Amino acid sequence: MPDVYQVREPQCFSRFHCTGADCEDTCCIGWEILVDQENYEKYQSLPEQQIAGRALSSLIEINPARSSSRDYGKFRLEESRCPALLDGLCSIQQTMGEPSIPDLCSTYPRVLNVIGRTVEQSLHLSCPEAARLVLTDADAMFFHERTEEGLPHRSGSITPVTGDADSLYRVRALVIEVIRERSLPLWQRIVSLGIAVDRLAGVDMTHAVTVLEDHLRKLRQGLFHDTLALHRSDPQFQLETVLELVVARIQSDYTAPRFLECYRDFMVGLAWTPESTMEELTARYCLSCQGSFLPFVGRNEHLLENYLINHIFRTIFPYRSKLPDQKFAIDSSIEMMRRVLLMLSVHYMIVRTLLIGMAALYKDKLGVDHAVKLVQSYSKAFLHSSSFETTAIEYLGEKFEEPASRIAVLIMD
Repeated sequence: MPDVYQVREPQCFSRFHCTGADCEDTCCIGWEILVDQENYEKYQSLPEQQIAGRALSSLIEINPARSSSRDYGKFRLEESRCPALLDGLCSIQQTMGEPSIPDLCSTYPRVLNVIGRTVEQSLHLSCPEAARLVLTDADAMFFHERTEEGLPHRSGSITPVTGDADSLYRVRALVIEVIRERSLPLWQRIVSLGIAVDRLAGVDMTHAVTVLEDHLRKLRQGLFHDTLALHRSDPQFQLETVLELVVARIQSDYTAPRFLECYRDFMVGLAWTPESTMEELTARYCLSCQGSFLPFVGRNEHLLENYLINHIFRTIFPYRSKLPDQKFAIDSSIEMMRRVLLMLSVHYMIVRTLLIGMAALYKDKLGVDHAVKLVQSYSKAFLHSSSFETTAIEYLGEKFEEPASRIAVLIMD
């Protein structure tokens, strides 16, 4: 008899369908395409199989950086393109069928975290269609549950997570309530998470739920008002930090044109030239923030909230610790929890700052489609980068003695 699983997912998940050749930014271009060991060996056993006019076995190689059977091999990219991509479609799937494509290709952009008998399903926003579903619908990131016999996707595509599924979800549900607490500006909600994270360090999951319930109650009662009011904005620092981190990422690896187009809009919007002074740029940045960005966010409050909620649910925030064989364990150390909080803030900071620059260009014509394009292309370039997190942590570590305690200066309106 098949095992029965509890499946938990946001409302938008079941509506996802790959748009194939119509995709604006195919996942077959711009990053390593990994091949699980089973399919690698299958391809090698078919020396006569032709794909896009070439032997299938010649299109792949063993991945020298492999850490498990899931990333055993990789495709030999051709100018950053998968060699099996033909007219916007996968020629392996067309020729041999869906069961013959790698686990990663079969599952992406779906994310499957399995905790005991619970499967949590979410979406990578690096996929244009996934980003549209998550960001355009105010109800997209409300969750529902059902039972299902067997795993909903290939077993090789799941990520096992150690821990108690119900407690882990309760912790994140309370964190999500903080993010949705619209009595406060979004930056204050994120900063308040920093206060909560320091209280969560080292405590068991049951106690963590109690801590967060207490934190949310105090937040709604206004008991953190004086603490949050102490922070002062530093828009020039925000601009300088984003520029440093974006340039470092662009220079380190291939960056898809869609993100570069958003970055160009940001630069043009702020009239950024080699002759510009930081004082001039900061003045234009602040003007755009107040005149165009904040009104846009006010009309679309769910947009950046959903972006953060998707990240929180997908990454098991505020816990994370990667183990061999692509497994995750719960790490409640203060160092790890501050790190994941800082990276949540960094991702929000860059998206927010670039969107402010884009708002300076488009003004009242700035639309949700612009935000979707930015979030999707940013996610593809930065969240899937193997080096960006280390770069960001090191850069901010040089600026702050204790980076996680100073996130307000990065994200404050």
